[in-house]
Amino acid sequence: MLQISWRNVFRNKRRTALTLTILVLGSTGLILVGGFLRGIDNSYRDQFIHSQTGHLQVNVKGYFKKGSVDPFAYLITGADALERQVTANPQVKATVPLLKFGGMAGSDNASVAVLAVGVDPVKEARMNRYQHSGEGGDAVRIVGGKNLDPSDPYGVILGKGLMEALGLKLGDRFNFLTTRRGGAIDGSEYYVRGIFQTIVKEFDDRSLKMNLASAQKVLGLEGEIHSLLVVLDNTEQTHPMREHLAASFQKEGRDLEILTWEEQGDFYRHGKALLYTIFRTVQTIIAVVFFFSIANTVNMVLFERMREFGTMMALGNPRRVIFSIILFEAAFLGIMGAFSGLFVGGLVARLVSSVGITMPPLPGSSASYLATIVVSQKSLVQTFFIGFVSTLFAAVIPAIRMSKMRIVQALGYV
Repeated sequence: MLQISWRNVFRNKRRTALTLTILVLGSTGLILVGGFLRGIDNSYRDQFIHSQTGHLQVNVKGYFKKGSVDPFAYLITGADALERQVTANPQVKATVPLLKFGGMAGSDNASVAVLAVGVDPVKEARMNRYQHSGEGGDAVRIVGGKNLDPSDPYGVILGKGLMEALGLKLGDRFNFLTTRRGGAIDGSEYYVRGIFQTIVKEFDDRSLKMNLASAQKVLGLEGEIHSLLVVLDNTEQTHPMREHLAASFQKEGRDLEILTWEEQGDFYRHGKALLYTIFRTVQTIIAVVFFFSIANTVNMVLFERMREFGTMMALGNPRRVIFSIILFEAAFLGIMGAFSGLFVGGLVARLVSSVGITMPPLPGSSASYLATIVVSQKSLVQTFFIGFVSTLFAAVIPAIRMSKMRIVQALGYV
């Protein structure tokens, strides 16, 4: 039956070519759409990790939920020793100590409540560099002026949106006031050394960055930080590394919490859920198109071969043979069409990715990016399954109808 079914596939080359074309075009479309959405997801994920959170963020327990209310109650002491302990793991690419606090920035044009971030610029530069689809990039882009310099304590960089709100230019001076531990008001005069931009527009609209030593000085702190960001060589190691560090901290009696980048990225999680809901909808639509298009083609072929099936039954072939032959033919078509679709889709995805697709900023973002088509093994398996199963199911009803046809009726069909 397999041999007969294989030969029957090529008896009507035009109809076979039509069915294969439907499968190839649909499978190629699924690979491209899925790969495009996955490329957007990966690009946003990498930029979010390397500009905002790192793969892991180590805080004093409770800081993530309550730190904005009383930031001085959640300071990490012994930050240098903690950093040495974390970086001892070979999978850790970089660590970045942070000090976050609120304040008021004032210029001649406006006064704005801001989020100030004290950061080590050398370590942050290592964190910002990321690889995506074989190309490197900076998650925090300096779009004007220069980045922070450890030797320049009064030079700060402002988010692009904050710069516009304050009405400042590169080199302009402004006053910054904040509350020290104990409630005293303190501050200093700083100047705009540079302008930065990240993928999170809200952060750019209200944030400024200064050297960690300058932040500790204005707050009256000695070597204390709020968070230690941990950047890994491989994003897939995020959860294993979290478990490893948690066990290590617990063993030493450190009361620390470890948050993954996913736990901190509400916008990322919601955006990812939206993207994959869109993709599942597209998969469903393509599967329905496969089913009805191929069912129509199979029906036309089977009615043309009605007398052939009647003759086979008249010669003693049982009805299950007729049913099996029709299903085997559909299975061969599904396998050939799905595999051809995977090959063509993978080839087109590679060609498009070699050029890239310039995309406008995502909602809630201010930075454009270069999208690519990311083809994963999972998407290839799903695409093959959809093409093959849709083709097979499309032949089931016609096969049942033909196998139940009366012999006299089949032989007399014109």
